[in-house]
Amino acid sequence: MSAIRVLFIRHGQTDFNIEHRLQGALPVPLNERGRAQSRALAHYLKTVPIDAIYASPRSRALETAQIIGAALGQEARQDERLAEIAFGDFEGHTFAEVEARYPTAYRKWESGYRPYRVPGGESRLDVQRRMQSAWDDITGTANLRAIGIVGHSSAMMILLASMFARLPDKAMKNTSITTLDRFEDTWQISAFAELPHERR
Repeated sequence: MSAIRVLFIRHGQTDFNIEHRLQGALPVPLNERGRAQSRALAHYLKTVPIDAIYASPRSRALETAQIIGAALGQEARQDERLAEIAFGDFEGHTFAEVEARYPTAYRKWESGYRPYRVPGGESRLDVQRRMQSAWDDITGTANLRAIGIVGHSSAMMILLASMFARLPDKAMKNTSITTLDRFEDTWQISAFAELPHERR
């Protein structure tokens, strides 16, 4: 029997998040608030059935997953396909800095054209394909009914936008949970970018 529920979990806060800098493939760690968020999330998830935790190997996502895993008695399973979009030359910069330094590349990225590949990085289409491959493999794994996937907002949104015609107009904040449930052969969004652990 394959999965019937998937929890998409965004990693905890980093200093780059505060500064609105593009992280991409950079090994940016959680800051102290990010670790506290992850611990609060882990405590909440003790009450939620999860059979396995998968994670992007980027340090901010992996550390978040490891904090969750320690609370649940599980080891995070790393999958490179779940990594954030590689922003290449844009990484480490704010979008304002990118626009000033790389105006042509910035204009092409902002067009939203899915095959456009950032210099030294990936396209949205590249990310969609690898995320879809990971999704197919993970949700098809036998004997895993409920799965947690710890990753990144851009990569997760790219996958979700390829799966659903409409998405809620809501930001995926750090450690937010987006819940997908399967109804027969159809996946549905049951909750989007929720923060139940911050209300406790």
